[in-house]
Amino acid sequence: MKQFYSLLVFAFFAITLTAQTPDVLRGPYLQNPTSTSMVIKWRTDAASDSRVNYGTSQGSLTSAVDSATSTTEHTVKISGLDPFTQYYYSIGTSTQVLEGPGVNYRFKTSPAPGVVQPVRIWSIGDFGKASQAQADVRDSYLDYLGSGHNDVWLWAGDNAYDDGTDQEFQDKVFEDTFGYNRLFTYMPFMPCPGNHDYGSISPPPGSIDPQLHTGAYFDIIDVPKNGEAGGVASGTELYYSYDYSNVHFVSLNSELGSTTPAYDYTGAFSGDIENLPMVQWLRQDLAANTKEWTIVYWHQCPYSKGSHDTDDFWEFYIIAMRDNFTPILEEYGVDLVVCGHSHVYERSKLIEGHTGLSSTFSSANIVNGGNGNFDEGQAYYKYRMTTDPNKGTVYVVSGNAGSVDEGSPLDHPAMPFGEACNGCFGSFVVDIDSNRLDGKHLRVDGTIGDHFTIIKQDLPLSVEESISPVMNVNVYPNPFSSSARIEYELSENKNVTIELADITGKQIQTLFTGNQVSGKHFIDVDGQKLNLSKGEYVVLFSNGEHIYHKRVVKFE
Repeated sequence: MKQFYSLLVFAFFAITLTAQTPDVLRGPYLQNPTSTSMVIKWRTDAASDSRVNYGTSQGSLTSAVDSATSTTEHTVKISGLDPFTQYYYSIGTSTQVLEGPGVNYRFKTSPAPGVVQPVRIWSIGDFGKASQAQADVRDSYLDYLGSGHNDVWLWAGDNAYDDGTDQEFQDKVFEDTFGYNRLFTYMPFMPCPGNHDYGSISPPPGSIDPQLHTGAYFDIIDVPKNGEAGGVASGTELYYSYDYSNVHFVSLNSELGSTTPAYDYTGAFSGDIENLPMVQWLRQDLAANTKEWTIVYWHQCPYSKGSHDTDDFWEFYIIAMRDNFTPILEEYGVDLVVCGHSHVYERSKLIEGHTGLSSTFSSANIVNGGNGNFDEGQAYYKYRMTTDPNKGTVYVVSGNAGSVDEGSPLDHPAMPFGEACNGCFGSFVVDIDSNRLDGKHLRVDGTIGDHFTIIKQDLPLSVEESISPVMNVNVYPNPFSSSARIEYELSENKNVTIELADITGKQIQTLFTGNQVSGKHFIDVDGQKLNLSKGEYVVLFSNGEHIYHKRVVKFE
């Protein structure tokens, strides 16, 4: 009888213990990555304390961080980590492991400040609908990524439809079939909000002080508002910045418009632009930035002829971001702007100085001509050592990771490429390696719909084509296989030097130097003799005062 009683007591306590074991309802997911820390968050159905076990080996989690607070919304920050190092982890309570370890319960810290590594960035916008398209876009990127590592994951807004409620985030984002639950355990995301996310925060036009904005979006995120990942501290989750390798990222908030002037952070309804808190912080942040590349993202796209027409007068927030913010970005040499909102993919030329209606866009707004395609010899170039350094910005609309509006005209003159059709879902991928940036529109079927390249280089003299001694330059074939002919015409007798350089401006060979009479001339470039490998080169024509340049591509 005593033995039976002991078994009964044991069974009672076992059942009680089992009943008190929390179930994980959301996550774990990763936030606020830095070179020495990571935040891990999750939600449980019952309150408990929190513990994260972690280590550099999946089978040996030798360290732990605890939080004694009893809660269902768990946030644990792991500090003192080594830069650019992979860690494995498990989550749970002080007495129980709830999830992990496993191959996908892992994270990699950022490179140490000042250390340059290649960077891969994945951007999605207008996705949170729990649709098959959303899942297919996700899977197309995972297939494209293969065994590689994603470094930065950007959310371009409208992350959960229709109103960004907690339940909508739970059902359409934090789930397995159509959402990203399987990615969250190893891939931190860096978001900005969209107008649909703001449906449960402060529907436009806002009547609440932005510093008091609360809601599911802000409950979910934990972003580097205090400058812990680089950049100037914003002190708010409304907008923030951070660094990764040689890239500086800025996340802005395009939903902060209000008819109350003090709350109108975008200037959508007020004219006092320079005194807006987001403008003041943005100027401080960009002025302090020393990274090679700068990428800025927000939701409401400044240029589009997709599901949103940026010429429409009622697009107050679009107009505010275009007219008030793009001049600031271009002033500080921002390289790439990524937005969503319009349910299409569009991509601009390398441009500057365009505000207002699309009908006012002209060739004067184009910094580099061409379509940006490296393989066709039309990559965009940004020069560091000129009177107007780092000139030009490319604007991308990538709002089709779960939404598409078929039949959009896509005829904005700033945009040489666009897609909008029933099956035209996709995402945006950026690869940066040293002085080269490649942007790609990854279609849902795994093909690349658009590919552009930006290259940064120094030139020893100013590049002024309009007063160049060279006219009617033609290189053919271009791209070339073994050899190419350079034909050019001089308007007057000139002492000319013609050089072949690599894309950084480093000299490879002097092709000609001396005085030439006016008229037509040609020079042959023998790729085999010069031992040229596949890639892009620059032909430089100089008269000692100015340089004219022509890009040529060797494709094999």
